[in-house]
Amino acid sequence: MATTYDEKFLPMTSLLLDPNNFRFQDEPDYLAADPARFAEPSVQERAAKRIRGEGLVELKSSIVSNGFLSVERLVVRKYKELETGGWLYLVLEGNRRLAALQWIRQDHSAGVDVPHSVLEVLDALPVLVVESDDGDATYLSIMGIRHVGGIKQWGGYQRAKLVGDLRDTHQLESGEVADRLGMTKHEVNRRYRALKALQQMEDDEDFADYANPSLYPVFHEAVSIPAVRAWLGWLDAANEFGSTEETRQFYQLITPTEAVDDENLLASPPKIASYAQVRDLRDILANPEAKRALLDPKRSFGDALGLAKAEELSSSWRSEVSEALASLGSISVLDLESATAEDLELIRKLQLTAEKMISTHAKLTAP
Repeated sequence: MATTYDEKFLPMTSLLLDPNNFRFQDEPDYLAADPARFAEPSVQERAAKRIRGEGLVELKSSIVSNGFLSVERLVVRKYKELETGGWLYLVLEGNRRLAALQWIRQDHSAGVDVPHSVLEVLDALPVLVVESDDGDATYLSIMGIRHVGGIKQWGGYQRAKLVGDLRDTHQLESGEVADRLGMTKHEVNRRYRALKALQQMEDDEDFADYANPSLYPVFHEAVSIPAVRAWLGWLDAANEFGSTEETRQFYQLITPTEAVDDENLLASPPKIASYAQVRDLRDILANPEAKRALLDPKRSFGDALGLAKAEELSSSWRSEVSEALASLGSISVLDLESATAEDLELIRKLQLTAEKMISTHAKLTAP
């Protein structure tokens, strides 16, 4: 596998935004563009519009004020040879910077005063042209190095989608994906399993409408917790949940509940709405009574968790009383002399509460 890197200065007009940028792929209205149509003006305009929603105003202002740093080269690859000679290049790394520069050119065309030093850059942008006989796998890896383990990280779904593309489309093993992206093999496998679990929900005819990238954190936790994996029957060989009934129960827990009331469709929020609640499942699933409450449509997640934590909560008072006693014992003579009326009232309340507890205990244990 040979990969070359060639430093060039190219006019901005020869550079294309990536319409299928991984930044976009967790947006609800995302639809992949046909790679053969990337250069069409309407496709580029849509990509630029999406990028403008990612804090581009600040980047644009910074470039106008401070100039474009030549050390921040855009990373590109050849996209299409032109009939007049030369090439169009697709930006792999630096789509936000290119979009900001395009916006600056539009401002200039509309009469806005733009520093001459910035305008000069638009005709000679510093880029790094990457060519590889490994094709897209190398290009995806270059993006991943910066956005999966680097300083400008993508969201969880975007990272998992990149891992999935390298494994499924380019047939790379987990170890090779880990090496390319600067991740551990364990993390690669975890993200891949979570992506596959989400895709399994996308293939379910009853729940497909609810399966979207926002649920990725929920599945990321689900495939990571042994108790949850066991409940849902995770199959390593197939990368999917094998327990059909339990999996559908899980889908019901993480999706809104719909009901018809007086001919109006009402939707209640999902019982499990966060990855933190998925973590709590390890305690709930281990307690039969709590598990029944979890699956009861009339009971809340808090009910189930309360039952699971009941024993733990019932014994916590002992340590709290011990802490209160230790706090009282640590009050110095000087602090006691300067105690306010509010301080003394707090101590009296503690005394009265203790006396009531002792009195109640005596009544409950009397023969």
